[in-house]
Amino acid sequence: MDEDAGSSSPKTLAGVSHLFFSKVGESAEKPPEAAARPGDGPPDDADVERRSVMMESALQRRTRFFVVTGGDDSPGKSTIAVNLAQALVPFGRVAIFDADPRIPNARYFLGLPSWHYLSPLTGGGAPAPNIVTDAGVVVTDWSSGGNGENDALGAGGVIYMDVPESGRTPMDFVVVDVPVSRTELLSRLAAHASAYIVTARPGRRGFEHAFVALKGVRRASGRDWAALVVNGASNENYARAFHAKIEAAAKRLLSVDVRFLGAVLPEPGLGAEQRERGAIVSSRPDAASALSLRQIASNVLELTKSDGPRGGGTRPQNRRED
Repeated sequence: MDEDAGSSSPKTLAGVSHLFFSKVGESAEKPPEAAARPGDGPPDDADVERRSVMMESALQRRTRFFVVTGGDDSPGKSTIAVNLAQALVPFGRVAIFDADPRIPNARYFLGLPSWHYLSPLTGGGAPAPNIVTDAGVVVTDWSSGGNGENDALGAGGVIYMDVPESGRTPMDFVVVDVPVSRTELLSRLAAHASAYIVTARPGRRGFEHAFVALKGVRRASGRDWAALVVNGASNENYARAFHAKIEAAAKRLLSVDVRFLGAVLPEPGLGAEQRERGAIVSSRPDAASALSLRQIASNVLELTKSDGPRGGGTRPQNRRED
């Protein structure tokens, strides 16, 4: 679809903000159409097993890329990326590419040695070497670009990583933590990405930043759909109402469908806790936020299970027709 599709619509979010963001209240009702969407609600044991078998089969074909991005309001993209990567470990071999040149929180939240996350801040030069966490996630420094990106993205449908003590190893999943300002990298990832996941904060400001991130993804990748996580939402109903508003704005102004992956409830001190103990899905698996993050991982797998050989630019088959 052409980037300028829907050119007869208003061009700015401010011009129609009152239509899409008349106050979303804390007790907002769940939009009626949301109730029937796939992946809603906690899966039972049979559903978990079915998804696991389905993923085992899908993993034989190619590496799945999940690109996690967001606006400039610190929406928590690194928390989403780190926990998504950790939650995918039971399904296969996972790498996380930390591509934020300013604040490499993915490595910070994994508790890695300081040179893994301070080098871009201090002008350290060469990227930090690959490392494997105790939980089995391969961590790669993409904060400064260069040959690491070229080697990985030039490898075709299956991405191989140089893993300490294991040598060159094919990855089943790659999670990329990247700010929307890195448009060149977002564009290069378009041929590989199974999904672009935009992380948003609640409230009007979070709404505006999320819209800018969706616009950046649309321009860089040409994709006509993206996924949304609402981080720090007070409850699920609020997050769904927030999604309904931004989905309407994105459809009208960007010709982009926005799929809802889930909400993460507020967790005070989560950043510091993850620095000390690692991703919350493994350090405190019974916490409400950990349960939400695992459900988000399950939803993104379900959402992308039927995409093309490299993710492509097509809409997911479970798209709702309005």
